[in-house]
Order: sequence, then structure tokens, then C-alpha cells
Amino acid sequence: MSESCKDKENPLDIDGSNFNSEMYLECLLKCASLRQVMDKEAEVVTQSQFLQSEMQTLVYENYNKFISATETVRKMRSDFQIMQEEMNKLSENINNITQFSAKISDNLKESGNNVNRLCSTRQLLDKLQFVFLLPTQLNKAIQENRYVDAVHDYTHAQRVLQKYGDQPSFQSIQTECSDIICDLKKTLRERLLTPDTSASELAESVGLLRQLQETDSSLKDIFLKCAENRLEQHLKNLNAIVENVDLLEWVEKCNNTLLADLAIVISCYHDIFQDSDNAYLPEFADKVTTQVFNLFQEVVKKPENIGTEILIRGLDKFFRKLQAMSEIISSDSVFNKAQDVVIQCINHKATMQYQVIQTQFKENLMRVRQSLASKGTEAADLKEILNSLQIHLMQKVQASLLDLIAFLQNKLSFGLKPWCGRAVADACWTVISETLINLSDMVKNMASMQTSNNIPFELLLILAKLCLEIQENGVTTLHSHLLKLLEESAPGLTVKDRDTNTVMVNLSTAAQTALDSEVVFIGQMAAQMLRVSVLARDWLRAPEPRGPRAVCRRVVETLASADTAASQLFPTSIKPSSDSSRRTIWSRAPSSFSPINRIFSERIEVFSPAGADRAALSNGALKVALKALVECVRLRTFSRHGLQQLQVDVHFLQQRLSCMGNDERLLNALLEDALASAQIRCVDPQLMEPSIVDIICERG
Repeated sequence: MSESCKDKENPLDIDGSNFNSEMYLECLLKCASLRQVMDKEAEVVTQSQFLQSEMQTLVYENYNKFISATETVRKMRSDFQIMQEEMNKLSENINNITQFSAKISDNLKESGNNVNRLCSTRQLLDKLQFVFLLPTQLNKAIQENRYVDAVHDYTHAQRVLQKYGDQPSFQSIQTECSDIICDLKKTLRERLLTPDTSASELAESVGLLRQLQETDSSLKDIFLKCAENRLEQHLKNLNAIVENVDLLEWVEKCNNTLLADLAIVISCYHDIFQDSDNAYLPEFADKVTTQVFNLFQEVVKKPENIGTEILIRGLDKFFRKLQAMSEIISSDSVFNKAQDVVIQCINHKATMQYQVIQTQFKENLMRVRQSLASKGTEAADLKEILNSLQIHLMQKVQASLLDLIAFLQNKLSFGLKPWCGRAVADACWTVISETLINLSDMVKNMASMQTSNNIPFELLLILAKLCLEIQENGVTTLHSHLLKLLEESAPGLTVKDRDTNTVMVNLSTAAQTALDSEVVFIGQMAAQMLRVSVLARDWLRAPEPRGPRAVCRRVVETLASADTAASQLFPTSIKPSSDSSRRTIWSRAPSSFSPINRIFSERIEVFSPAGADRAALSNGALKVALKALVECVRLRTFSRHGLQQLQVDVHFLQQRLSCMGNDERLLNALLEDALASAQIRCVDPQLMEPSIVDIICERG
């Protein structure tokens, strides 16, 4: 804007209003060459000629227009004169027509009054004829089921009958019409009580009874009672097809029959009674919808309707219809029940999910148990079995979460509702927590019934390690995965923090129970071998030892098998023993094993909780087995050769078992206690030289 103002004020602008020719010429002569000045002169001359030609053309054009305008004005002046003459003639004609019309009205005034009187008389005669023919018309309309026409005719003639009812000629007509109307009321009530009557016919019957002066309170009761009877028939039909159709077909049938009729009943109720209080309607709708919800739950629980897609589609159609119903009723009761139905379906789906996961996991355990029974510990890869179980369990839980997250789809009528998001979040966490808690309970039950059910100890180790792995990483992983899915499906949804500690405690307890059971089982198995071998032998007549007894080899094999299985799953933390712990246990004098020394020796807790470590598991089994050996030795009496045989057995056990645990002091203490007890119970306590014992063990 400022630049345009400057151009207008520039004296050198040849097109501007402030152009100064002398200044422009002086500036041109100073700045331009001769050639440029001549070119500028030629340009100015050309432009001047062009402008002069244009001005001449404009003058001619304006002159022609002026001449045309003059001729047009002259022609219009002559045309206006003709129009003025025609308007004057028209005004005269209108005045004449007005005068003739006034004369005609005066002449026909008396005749018009006579015509009006005749029309009034004709109308009165028509009314009288209608009244006299009313009973016949009412009977004919009722016979032809034209109840609306009958009521309309009766109400139309009611004013005449009330006005002239005291006259004898009308009294009989009124009495006959009253009897006919009483029969019509009875017919309409019977029609209301008929189950086959449609909702529109119910509304029509109630409307006719209202026109016939029936009270609203009684009509409301009759209307809703009859509607309930009709809807009850729909409920019976829906209940009859529960076992024969799938969820989508059942919902479609319910929406098109029962809920459609219920919507018509409610709309007719509003249209007929105009009841702003809705005193009867919410209770009526609540009673009907409760029965519908119960049937819907039965359909949902059928095994063929458990699929996520069919469940969600059927639930969406059902919820949309109920949502529309709640708006028609203008009550929150139906909508709240519809929310409860959605939440119950989500919870039912979650229940079915973790039940399926539990069933499949049990089947996998059965296959693992059979595989372990057929292959044995050495051939089976326990680590691979553990990974397979863990991956399968985690994948199944994550797949279940995806199925439940499908309830939050944008296209669903309830998908983005906050209450639905909270229900899905709770159901997802229920799947996670119930699955893991059921896993914990299953492991505890298997551990408690391990002996009676002959469950392989390798399976207990696998389950204990599985519980520990899920406790350390699985619970956190699943919880984080759930939060990620909820954030992607329902951004901004706030869910309360879940208590993962309870699940972790259950898993930890189950793992500890399984480990304790495995240790006790292996220890008692070895202890039983030692107990039978000690109690069934006559140690007073024992021959000179030639080598370790076969039971010692079986005990070593049993403990070694358990140690090998534990080494595949649990870390090894064997600590090197000090030189003092590697002393031979047969070189001591008998006095060192006196009861006084045993009192002040360190107490060994045999059935202490087992640690999740290979060495700790081996130590636990060793304690149980060797403690049984000690207790059985105390019950027997030994000869010299019997004592020496036990010395060879103890040395053999020390050599073979020292590599399994990480506490040689514990092993030596128990073996020392067994040998010391035998010395005390021996009639001739003489031990062999250590070198001889070594030779016998090596040769054996």
C-alpha cells in the first residue's frame, strides 16, 4: 500500500498525477544517451497516437449511444399514452361490474336465507337419520371387526343422544346402543387377553376402551398384563430353540420377535397413556428383560458359542437392541442390565480361557510324564521339556489376552465404553492370575500326592523350575504385555495396578513344595533301601568283608540319577572343600564317637526347606538317606566283621557321594555318626586299616 502511494507522488512517473515534464526531461537528458532519447521520443509519439485514436473511438461510441437513448425515450412516451387510455377503460369496466354485483346480491338475499335454512334442516335430518341407523351400523361394524369405525360412530352420536335422550323415541336407541357398546367392551377385553393378539392390536384395543370412558389405571394393568402374556409366549419359543441354534441366530430371533414387540408395547404405552411418571413401565420392562438375559446367558454357555468372533457379534447385536430399548423406556435399569450382560460375557470368556489353558497344560504334563517314564532321566532333555512347557503356557495366555482385547474394537457398540475397558482389563488379569495360581495349586497337589501317584521326580523338578522362571520373569512379562495391549486398543484407559505379589508368592510356594517333595522322595527311596539292608541282615554272623554291598551301589545310582536331573535345570554352586574336611572317617579312635561328643556336635536339620540349587537338592536327599542309615544302625548289634563291612560301605558311600553335594562336612558327619553308632553297638569294635579299606573298595 505504501509503495503504491509513493508511485503516485513520484514526479517522474509519466502516468502519475504529479508528473513534472521538465524534471522528467532534464533527468532523461542527464541519464540517457542520444540513441535512448530518440527511442524514447518515438515511443512517446506512438503512445500519443494510440491514445488519441482510442479517445476518438470512445467519442463515436458515446455519440451513438446518446442517439439510441433519445429514440428510446421518444418511443416510450408514445407507448405510455396508449397504456393510460387502456387503464381508464379498465377502471370504468370494474365500476360497472361492482354495480351489477350489488344489484344481484340485493335480489338474491331472500333466496339465500331460504337456502341456508334448507341446508340446516338437511343436516339435522342427516343427524337424525344417522342416530336412527346407529344400532344397525354398530352391529355391522362389529361383525366385520371394524371396531375403530364402531367406536367413532358411537362417540360421534353420543352428544345427540345425551341432548335428546329424555325423548321416548331416542331412549330406545340409546339403550340399544349402550348394550351394543357393552358387548364391544367385552369383546375388546377378550381380545386383550388372547395370546395371539399383536402389540399393535393391543394398543388399538386399549385406545378404543379409553374412548369408551374406561379408567387409565385399570387399562394400564390390563395392557401390561396382556403384553406380558404375549411376551411370555415369545420367551417360551426362544427357550425352545436354545439347544438347536447358534448364538447369532438366537439373538436375531430375539431381536425380531420379543424385543421388537417389547419396543412396540412401550411405544404404544407412551402414546396411549402419556404417563410422565412411568410408574408401571420400568418394573414391567425389568421383569421381561431379566428373563431374556437369563436365556441369553444359557445360550452363551453352550460350547458351540464359545468362539470369540461369534460371541462378540451376537453380543454387539444384543447390546445395540437393549441400548435402544433403554432410550425408549427412559430408564437406567435396562441399560445397567445390558452392561451387566456384557461384563458377564467377558468374565465368562475369561473363565473359559483359563480353564482351556489349564486343561491343555494338564494334557502336556501327561505327555511329559509318559515321555519321562519311557525314556528315563538320562535320555530326556529336561531343559528342552521345561522350555516347551513355558513357551506353550505363555503363548496360550497371550492368545487369550488377544481374544479378550477383541471386546474393545472401535466398531462395537460397547467397545470404547470406559466400563467395558475396565471389565476387559479385569478379565485379562483374571486369566493371568487364575492361570498361574491354578498352576501353583496343580504343582502343590502333584507334590503332595507324588508318592501315591508315582509321579516321576524329574517332573517335579521341571514344575519347580517352571514356577521359579515364571515368578522371576513371566508375571512381569505378562503384566507389561497386558498394559501394552490395553494402551493400543483403548488409549487413555486408566486401569488400577494389579497385585502381582500374590501370584509370585503362590508360584514361589509351589516351587518350594515341589523341591521339598522331590528331595524327600529321593531321600526316602534311598533310605528305604538302606533301612531294609540294615534291618534284614544278621550283623553278628556277618562274614569278612570282600567289598561294598550291592545296596550301596543302588543307593549311589539313585542319588546320582536325581543329581543328574537337577544339574540340567538348576545352577551348580559347589564350593571346594577344605583339606580338613577330606579326612578319612575310619581313622578316629572310638572315644571320639562317644555320646558326650555327639551331644555337643552341630545339629543337622534333616527335613529343612530345599534350595533351588543342584548341590542343595543333593544335600537334602543325602541327609534323609544317611540319617535313616544312622537310625537303623543304632537298632542293630554288630560283630567285628559286621562293623568292618559297614566301614567298607561307609567308605564307598563317601567316595561316590562326595561329588554330589557342596558340603562334605555334612556328608562326613552323617557317615561318621553311622560308623560311630556301629562301633558303640559292636561286641568287638576293631576297625580295619584305611589302606585295606581302600583296596577292598577299589577291588569291589
